[in-house]
Amino acid sequence: MLGTRERTLLLENLRPPAGYRLQRAVGTSFTLDLMALLTAPLAFTFFDAHDEDGAPLADPVALLEALRRHAEKVTLFCQAGAISVPSPDQILLAYLEGSVIEVEPKLGGGIFHPKVWVLNFESTEGPAIYRILCLSRNLTFARAWDTCLRLEGDLKEEGNYSRNEPFADLLLQLPGLAIRETGPELREDLERMADEVRQVDFKTPRPFTDFKVHSLGLSGSHVWPFPTAGRSLAISPFLAGSTVRGLVRQHGLEVLISRPEAFADVVRRIGIEALPRTCYVLSSGAGLDARDAEEEGEEQPDGQPPVEDGIELSGLHAKLFLFENGPETRLFTGSANATGAAYHANVEVLVELVGKTKHCGIDALLGLEEDPKLETLRSLLQEYHPPTCPGPPPCHRELERESDRLVRMLAAVPLKATAQHVDAEELWDITLSGELPEIPEGPKVKVWPATLPSKAALRIDGLGKARHESVEAAEPTDAIVTFKRMSFEALTAFFAFEVSLQEEQCEVRQRFAVTAELVGAPENRSGCCARSFRIATGCSNSCSSY
Repeated sequence: MLGTRERTLLLENLRPPAGYRLQRAVGTSFTLDLMALLTAPLAFTFFDAHDEDGAPLADPVALLEALRRHAEKVTLFCQAGAISVPSPDQILLAYLEGSVIEVEPKLGGGIFHPKVWVLNFESTEGPAIYRILCLSRNLTFARAWDTCLRLEGDLKEEGNYSRNEPFADLLLQLPGLAIRETGPELREDLERMADEVRQVDFKTPRPFTDFKVHSLGLSGSHVWPFPTAGRSLAISPFLAGSTVRGLVRQHGLEVLISRPEAFADVVRRIGIEALPRTCYVLSSGAGLDARDAEEEGEEQPDGQPPVEDGIELSGLHAKLFLFENGPETRLFTGSANATGAAYHANVEVLVELVGKTKHCGIDALLGLEEDPKLETLRSLLQEYHPPTCPGPPPCHRELERESDRLVRMLAAVPLKATAQHVDAEELWDITLSGELPEIPEGPKVKVWPATLPSKAALRIDGLGKARHESVEAAEPTDAIVTFKRMSFEALTAFFAFEVSLQEEQCEVRQRFAVTAELVGAPENRSGCCARSFRIATGCSNSCSSY
């Protein structure tokens, strides 16, 4: 386990071992920031393209070369409807159109929530290496407190490690969750990686002595993973009162670390008696960079605390469950929150680590109260006393649920974007088509190419009867909208949607991006977009060889 001063960023954990290069990377995420995925190939190419904290530097030459070498080797599966809308004019998004695959769980009614990376590295001088990252964080630029478990090992020719089977099963089942059919090359890669993962001798990180993998929700299967315990601790940013009460009554939950609003929701729905006797939230100082913690005397001119290199850790997003049973402790880390949906509906992945209580128990994790060191987890926390009467829930909660349902319905539809060249000025029409579900009259729905600003959006309320007038009779019967006279650089497979609902004084608005099957665009489009990017960034001379 990392101390609170031993920070690591996701890009750092994606870097190949010395002497190795990336052969294939497959990742999963609930939410996705396309710009975060765009910078991920930097980790596989340029070690000097990162600052000392692992954040990517603004080097267009490095970014172009990284994308050219590695974009086709990276595939990211994410929940349909959970891709954030990028800022417009992001020319290089063309490189990612084959890297993003949206999925929707077929059973259980839950969401696709695992945060796992399976990395395959190769070398001419040694055996293949596999690295698996089991995280609590999504692929975004969020700076919240999260957890990252890193398992790494060599591929053994005669290896057969049954404990790796859930990782192999996840790889094999991903294509079946996709909202559109995946290509044969990707399926072959996933089958090869699944076979090889079973033959990898992953080393258990110290001070733990063994590990076990729990995948929930695949094939609709949900098994409660937690053992009985004398005492336990949980860290979860989201809570369900019934789940917390069950942990208290059946698993000896003594310490719960969460957010004030999550505690208030449990009290509101179940009552304060559902909570354990000790509750913590992050202290106000937990947002400081660790190396600033001992220098927090000065503030910046705007009154904000100092942050080194613009990086500040704030908010809680970690998920961790720890169970003590005498001299043995079991720690679970991964994607699952302390909610009913996590264990009865969602697709989730947790890794169970086994160790000795004196090294891995609650006291070892938190640090002793009298410990003068600042790097203990306890030093980042403050005890929290939930209010007995937290007040009514926000008025927009039901609207948010309705909006979520509509977003998932829209995002689960396979879409096609048909590009047509209209004149010699390199202008194009692009028609978005697909069998959308019937949209109720209340919500307003807009769509626009993600490479354009939102002012280019067209409304698509209703199904057929209320389509935008730009859809012409000659277009496909399932045409939704047509965007006229777009520039070559604006052609894209990514489309942004906006769903808005209003009830009296409450309004909820959600934006998300989807990927469409792009047809009719030139085959060399990514290369042309790269040239446009070089011109726009002023690196046309230094990049001319790419």
